[in-house]
Amino acid sequence: MKKMLVLATSAMMLVACSEKPGYEITGTVNNPALEGKCVYLYPYGDAEAAPLDSVVVTNGTFVLKGTQDSSALRTLKFSEEIVPRSYAPAGENGVFTATFVLSNAKLQATLDSLSDVTGTPDNDAVAAFRKEIRGMRAEQEALVSVLKSEDEAAKREAEQKYDAIDRAVADKAAAFMDGNMENALTGVIFYTFRYDLSEEKQNQLVAKASDTFKSVPGIPQIMERLENLKKIAVGKKFTDFPMKDVNGKDRKLSDYVGNGKVVLIDFWASWCGPCRSESPHIAELYNTYKDKGLTVLGVAVWDKPENTKKAIKELNIDWPQIIDTGMTPMDLYGVKGIPFILLFGPDGTIIARDLRGEGMKNKVAEVLNNK
Repeated sequence: MKKMLVLATSAMMLVACSEKPGYEITGTVNNPALEGKCVYLYPYGDAEAAPLDSVVVTNGTFVLKGTQDSSALRTLKFSEEIVPRSYAPAGENGVFTATFVLSNAKLQATLDSLSDVTGTPDNDAVAAFRKEIRGMRAEQEALVSVLKSEDEAAKREAEQKYDAIDRAVADKAAAFMDGNMENALTGVIFYTFRYDLSEEKQNQLVAKASDTFKSVPGIPQIMERLENLKKIAVGKKFTDFPMKDVNGKDRKLSDYVGNGKVVLIDFWASWCGPCRSESPHIAELYNTYKDKGLTVLGVAVWDKPENTKKAIKELNIDWPQIIDTGMTPMDLYGVKGIPFILLFGPDGTIIARDLRGEGMKNKVAEVLNNK
């Protein structure tokens, strides 16, 4: 009898040892309209990837089980026919969508208008961060009615408070990322906050990034852009490239820059509303200073030549224009959004960048008046 017990215990131990550790995702879906619909598990950041697994929502819940060789970023979501892709504030998941770190552990997923996955230190840290910024953004929501007010003084005060909260959220995100650079989800947070963090702060974070962070989809492209931006830091010389003018004549940037004049270069496109809004400001500068040492050059990007030429006529642009440049100037100058306006000194050194509106006019006046 004792021998049989020993054998039985040994057999149970062998079975236990042969079982692979696995994960179990227990989820809730807070929308009755999604009852009976499939939740899919996808690799994060690959729009062409097939789902790794799926499960039907039953009584507002679902369970996914499997094994994971190593931790990896995954996304839970419904098909876009069921839940269309939606805008999400920086740091948040989309509606009824959750990106998380999948490892062999018991995880809890909540899919809702605000979604989270918890159950491991990496996921719990991000969920706690999101809880903090959600509270801050709730304060912004309370200001929305005032922002629509006809009381201009109250409206301006609300705008200031709203903007201050935006900055506080970005600061909170930067602090979180700074202390969690080994977490793959930090790379996801960084990507969503890329427009809210200064170039300096982005460089500081990337400088201490782990390989895990650097491997997150989208991060290598941001790192490349940051390297390109170093080439166009204030004080750097211009980078030359070939191009064609509106008449199809071959030109180089050096035909305009570094020849003893202050040069304002405007990267723009015909379809870009903010670009068109800057055109009157640029025209004012051109007409005021064209005989006082200022050259203005427009560089059309992400645009069809025929659309650029049409916009040139519509906007009464009479300063030199470069068209059909492809991606060359964008890659060389790290341009990811337009309008993007640079100011070069007489020797081709960058004096200022990211100029707009009154700030642009003031900077040009300052440079030319002190020339």
